[in-house]
Amino acid sequence: MSDTKNNQQELRVLSFGNETREDRKRLKRFVDFHWTHYRDDPQYVPLLDYEYLGFKLLGIHGFFEPSNLFFKHAEMAFFLAYHGDRIVGRCNAFVNHRHNEHWKDKAGFVGQFESVEDPEVAASLLDAAGAWLRSRGMEIMRGPQNLPVNDATPGLMTEGFDSRPVMYYHYNKPYYADLFRQAGMKPVKRVFSWEVDVNDPWVEKLVRVAEKVIQRYKVKIEAWDDRPLPERKKEMLAIYNAAWDRNFGFVPFTDEEFSQIIDDMLLIMDKRLFIFVYIQGEPAGFFGGVPNVSENLRRIGKCRHCELLRALKMVLFRNRTSGFRVGYLGVKPKFRHLGLDGVMLYKQKQCAKDRGYRYSDMGWVLEDNVMAIRLVEMFGAAPSKTYTIFERALI
Repeated sequence: MSDTKNNQQELRVLSFGNETREDRKRLKRFVDFHWTHYRDDPQYVPLLDYEYLGFKLLGIHGFFEPSNLFFKHAEMAFFLAYHGDRIVGRCNAFVNHRHNEHWKDKAGFVGQFESVEDPEVAASLLDAAGAWLRSRGMEIMRGPQNLPVNDATPGLMTEGFDSRPVMYYHYNKPYYADLFRQAGMKPVKRVFSWEVDVNDPWVEKLVRVAEKVIQRYKVKIEAWDDRPLPERKKEMLAIYNAAWDRNFGFVPFTDEEFSQIIDDMLLIMDKRLFIFVYIQGEPAGFFGGVPNVSENLRRIGKCRHCELLRALKMVLFRNRTSGFRVGYLGVKPKFRHLGLDGVMLYKQKQCAKDRGYRYSDMGWVLEDNVMAIRLVEMFGAAPSKTYTIFERALI
């Protein structure tokens, strides 16, 4: 634990870890800050406190718990900015060693950033995070990247502040991008999402193309329960890691991590939203959607300590959401350019319509993924959100 002080502004930044009892008390304050920071913002739908701190009764593994599998290959520090006794900002910094092994670089990350509209507060937090990363040999600070890596959309929201809240698309104050720029962070990549009306009529040409692809390549289509869970996990992991391997910032999952993600997802998933395709018996790709449980996670009046009730609403009403997020997908590189992604979208939309969903969120898609952007636009998707990833040199 250490303090960084700015006497002119009476500003101090406290840094700490996640191991001791005192650390856990500070982590509760760290999580509490977003409740007060967004108190009067109706667009903000907070994740459960349990997502950060864990909750054994529901089997939820906390992002910040030392037992989180992420910490088997990562190290992290947390930072709280204070004016006197008042918390005015927060962030964490982490080194993901698997990321640097995969990309052969020395990139560190800043995440879970929140700040009042004060450039000094933001700069102090980012400087503290950068100094911690530099002390560990990092040459670049990139972010914000929230946990869980590969699930939470990276970057700051820079467009779509009035769009529909969707799970794992974080919302932030519109002034954050200015704070980042003033602190020397430069934009390096954008990520897009779209919303699709499930009940929009299909363009006949798209239906014909999808059916032709199925016939030409003898595509076999399966549902989630057509294979045992261990086999399903193994196939999905192989496809996902191969499909996303060269996507900016992607870090391959370990068997253990991916298995836990699937187990956690089973709490809220609608199995009918998952489509699996095979060509000549080989798993070629999958497309999966999960109910947008953010609809059930809205704050309950002014009740701050209603987390168990919000958690129960999330689980019990998971099949009563009006929309879902397409969040798990991939096609093996050898099967790309066959049109399988279009086939899976076509089949998933049929299932979603039969199931009674009204909308689907599609993202996150990197700005240079031309093929994916063309595909979602072909399906009549409307732009929803834009996130911008920033970085700055540490040397």
